[in-house]
Amino acid sequence: MFQRLFNWLSLTPTERRVLIFLAGTLIAGAAIRYYQEAFPPEWKFDYRSADSSFAVFQQRIASDTAEGTTVVRGQPLNINTASIADLLSLPGIGRTLAERIVQHREKAGRFTAINDLQLVKGISRKKFEKLKPHVSVQ
Repeated sequence: MFQRLFNWLSLTPTERRVLIFLAGTLIAGAAIRYYQEAFPPEWKFDYRSADSSFAVFQQRIASDTAEGTTVVRGQPLNINTASIADLLSLPGIGRTLAERIVQHREKAGRFTAINDLQLVKGISRKKFEKLKPHVSVQ
């Protein structure tokens, strides 16, 4: 039966082997897929909890987010009086950048204009434009 098909398709012996291999691979893949769906594993291992560095990173993100929730949304944040936790609630501001803003404020004095925020290392023009509606220097 297969011989007539191969003769009809005019396949060389190498092409026949490739075709048989591809058909076998397709059938094996379908069988494996069916087995995995029919008999799912009883438990799934959560690798995130096993990786201690990932767990510490997740805890730090959670604590940063929890600290930064004290700011009232809708009102600009006064960067001359804001704490690190308050600065963390601003878009694009992480712990390091918040610490740099506070250090700059302590070293150079109060910010006199919102544009002075660009003097802080790490605040690019693009980031400043994103922050501008959320900050003030009252």
